[in-house]
Amino acid sequence: MITTLLLLSLGVIVGILGAILGIGGGIVMVPVLTFLFDMPVHNAIAVSLVVITANSMSTSAVYLKTGTANLNLGIALSIASVAGALIGSKTAVHLPQSTVMIILGIIQFIMAYLTYIKMKKGSKNHSGANISRKSFFYGEYKDKATGEIVKYNPVKTGYNFLFSAFSGVFSGLSGAGGGAMIIPGMNLISDIPIKAATATSSFIIGFTAAAGSIVYMQAGYVDVKVVCSIILGIYAGTTISMRYFSKITDKKVSYLLIALLLLVAFQMLYEGVNLLD
Repeated sequence: MITTLLLLSLGVIVGILGAILGIGGGIVMVPVLTFLFDMPVHNAIAVSLVVITANSMSTSAVYLKTGTANLNLGIALSIASVAGALIGSKTAVHLPQSTVMIILGIIQFIMAYLTYIKMKKGSKNHSGANISRKSFFYGEYKDKATGEIVKYNPVKTGYNFLFSAFSGVFSGLSGAGGGAMIIPGMNLISDIPIKAATATSSFIIGFTAAAGSIVYMQAGYVDVKVVCSIILGIYAGTTISMRYFSKITDKKVSYLLIALLLLVAFQMLYEGVNLLD
C-alpha cells in the first residue's frame, strides 16, 4: 500500500511538471525509481517511457484545443524525434551508458545557459503587429497570463528538425521524453515563444516516448503494475496544473525550464559517474 501511494504521488508530480513545462517527467521518474524503489536502470527507463506516452496524451489534447501547441510543427518534428528515439533506445539496451550520460549532462548545462541568455535578450518575432504573412508553421494563441494574442512565424525550422532527432536519441538513452531538449531547441533555434514551445513539446514527446518504449517492451523491461499506479497519479497532477497554473507568465516558465535543465544536467553527470564505478 505504501509503495502504491508513493507511486501515485510520483505520478502527481510528473503530471504537474508535464502540464507546466511540456516534459514527460522522465528526469524525475528514472532517478526516483532507481534509488527510492531500487529498480534496475533499464526497467526504470522502460517504465518512464511508457508513462510519458500517457502523460503526453493527457496534456497535449488540451494544448491542441487551445491552439497553444503548434500542430504542423509538432508533426514535422515528431518524425525526426521518433527516428532518434529508436536509435537511442537500441543503443541504450546494448551499451553501457556512463559516457553517454556525462556527455548529455554537459549538453544540458549549455542548454540552460543559452536559454537564460535568450530569455534576457527577448524576441521581436512574437509581436503581433509584425506578423503579417502566415507560413506553414505559423502559430498563434491567447496567453492566459496577459490576455494577449501571441503570433509567431518559426525560423530555421530545418535546424530544429535535426535538433529534434538528437533529442529523440537523448530520450531513448535516458528515459526522458526529450522535452528538456526539444523546448530550448524550439525557443533558441526557431524563436518560438516559450509557452508554444512547451505545449508543442507535450505533443511531440508522446510519439518519441512511444517509439522508445517499444524497444524496451520487446526486451521485457516494462513493469505494468508500476506504470498503472504512476499514470493514475499523472491524471490528478495534470488536472491540478491546468486549474491552478494555466496563468503562469512566460518569464516564470523560462526560469522553471532553466532550473529543470540544470537538474537534468546534475542528474546525468551523477548517474554517469556512478555507472563508471
